[in-house]
Amino acid sequence: MWYTNTGKNGDIVLSSRVRLARNIKDIPFAGKMTEKDELTVLEKLKPVAEKNGLNFFSLKDFPLYEKQALAEQHIISPDMLDNSRHRGLIISPDNRTSIMLCEEDHIRIQCMQEGFDLEECLKNAVEIDNLIEEEIDYEFHQDLGYLTCCPSNLGTGMRASVMVHLPAHTKTGKINSVIRNFSQVGLTVRGLYGEGSKALGNIYQVSNQVTLGITEEEIIEKLTGFITELTENERKLQKELYDREKFVLEDKIMRSYGTLKNAVILSSSETLNLISDMRMGINLGIIKDITLGTLNEIFYAVLPANIIKKYNLESSAERDLKRAEIIKEKLK
Repeated sequence: MWYTNTGKNGDIVLSSRVRLARNIKDIPFAGKMTEKDELTVLEKLKPVAEKNGLNFFSLKDFPLYEKQALAEQHIISPDMLDNSRHRGLIISPDNRTSIMLCEEDHIRIQCMQEGFDLEECLKNAVEIDNLIEEEIDYEFHQDLGYLTCCPSNLGTGMRASVMVHLPAHTKTGKINSVIRNFSQVGLTVRGLYGEGSKALGNIYQVSNQVTLGITEEEIIEKLTGFITELTENERKLQKELYDREKFVLEDKIMRSYGTLKNAVILSSSETLNLISDMRMGINLGIIKDITLGTLNEIFYAVLPANIIKKYNLESSAERDLKRAEIIKEKLK
């Protein structure tokens, strides 16, 4: 899948995403939607998907572990795991584009790319948005822009985000000043799965907070500038750490490599931290026989729901055994 590829600035930036929030005219927002309203949203979008070669699914038909696997791949949000409502998913054959139906808003278009490529994400999102708007009328206000369930999404309804790996910022404690400084300029730093989640494996999600009174292009330009500076600083900090603590850092990285190659049992959180050490080891030239692409592949292959889905292993103990087995095989 695309998310195992290594794109532009892939040593630091794992992936880029643009999300557009839209609501259909004359249908109540999520808080006041009836079951009939939810089904109407799905019925309106299904022919649009089929007309444009996209796959349509009702998530009511999906078992929980299938939806968890989709959330782990960032194809749907964790909010979509709730089965009490009628929700839908439209997805492109390559999984780079997904459209969540009846999440917080009626329609949430997501376009994703490996590495640092927000412009391509925006181009693809606008293209999908235009295709839908040819068939469906959106709620739109002349002064407020696209009307959304949460006022923080008014205006463009757009959130642009990048997933970044920041082990040196985390180790040195500089991540706290990054979070503070970014919040002062209208950007937010969250964990691996967005709002309310932890930064597992030193991976953070950086996105815009302001959507009103600014254009889509201005959002992309601003975020691009700050992420470019952040990636340069992370590379610099990694090198400084290595220059200052060469043998200590080499030992830590090689121990992590050895654990991944030889462990019999590995939990999900431990694995993500060990992979984080290895990523830095590859960036610094300490590890030469493993690629970032291989680590990306391992990263997604061993997440809990993906193991449940592929191997039908419900217990965490069984998954921890299988996780270590998968990693050993891929690191041969």
